[in-house]
Amino acid sequence: MTTREPTTTRVLHVLPDLDLGGGQIVLLRMINALRGPEWEHIVVAFGGGPLLDVYRSDGIRCDVVGDGTAKSWPAAVIRLYRLVRREQIDVMHSMNTPLDRTMAQICAAATGRPVVVWFHSVAIPLIRFPPPARRVLAFFKRLVLYPFNYLSIRRVAGLAATSKAVARSFADHLRIPVDRFVMVPPGLPDSAFDLALDAERARALRSELGLREGHPVLLNAGMLIPLKGQLQLIEMLELLADDLPDAQLLLAGDGPDRPTLEARILASAVGDRVHLLGHRQDVPALMRISDALLSASRSEGFGLSVLEAMAASLPVIGVRTPAFLEFLDEGISAELVDAQDASQLAHAVRRVFFDSTRAAEMGARGRQRALEYRTSVRAETLGDFLQNASRPGASWR
Repeated sequence: MTTREPTTTRVLHVLPDLDLGGGQIVLLRMINALRGPEWEHIVVAFGGGPLLDVYRSDGIRCDVVGDGTAKSWPAAVIRLYRLVRREQIDVMHSMNTPLDRTMAQICAAATGRPVVVWFHSVAIPLIRFPPPARRVLAFFKRLVLYPFNYLSIRRVAGLAATSKAVARSFADHLRIPVDRFVMVPPGLPDSAFDLALDAERARALRSELGLREGHPVLLNAGMLIPLKGQLQLIEMLELLADDLPDAQLLLAGDGPDRPTLEARILASAVGDRVHLLGHRQDVPALMRISDALLSASRSEGFGLSVLEAMAASLPVIGVRTPAFLEFLDEGISAELVDAQDASQLAHAVRRVFFDSTRAAEMGARGRQRALEYRTSVRAETLGDFLQNASRPGASWR
């Protein structure tokens, strides 16, 4: 059994995997900001991914206890239990995916250690019965899991949310008071505010992507799923063919919708100006060679890529969601539309790109607002939340 200073708070962060997800990246930044003798962090994931090496290169202990399949879960939870006992963990922290939250709560029940949940995305309510033909399995899955979610969430030492929109959605879905949630928005590292990009690097990146100097570049970063609206962005570019004939659309990310998007691009008259980039670890660099950030998502728990674009002084064009309105100023740093609609998005792009002075002002105002979300500031809130949960008497309510 290991020993440590009595003032050290030892935290076990439980993740579903180490893919390039927003939650994994936010956590990495927060851990890097919560350093020092008063903290010890251990990250455990039930599946691997490209961020494993990133966590470890930053000096963070990161263990993979499963192979990402259900058959590995029983052995994984035993490893998790042994690690909690061996390392004298003070508090376990999980995100709101069913896997990591369930495993952490099982382990908390077995060890008596407190567990907290930090919710990053809005709750998905039960589909009304009878469900649509393609959603029957999803309906019954949520129906079966709901009693567990309803009861188990009342047995945690603390609840946090990235936004008020997330807190309200889970408070309504699970029938718990919204004031039980602590607001812990994501933070941005200082590097996110560094606008400089070496000229040679910028030229090389443009050359790699086939972009010509002077052509407008519209960037979207997110998982390729219908919720995120990449299909509507392609349709939007088609509607802009006469107004912005040289505009380039960069789609950074990957996901199950990729084959659909590839087919749509192949059939499109503007297909040669749409670039499916796949997973990218250089999104900040992509923002430095872009002219605007587009978000066509119907729903967001926060909108990390939007905040990163604001830090990079990019104007934002997107679909109005409650979470966005908590950290950006509509009409000042962002042009928002009512729906995931290609025509509305095209009109918003015209309003921004036909007024270069306003576009620059939008970027500057967004950057000033983004400074409020530096990781060094936001990590303090997460640190207080974790330390409060680790105190005696906070294990189970």
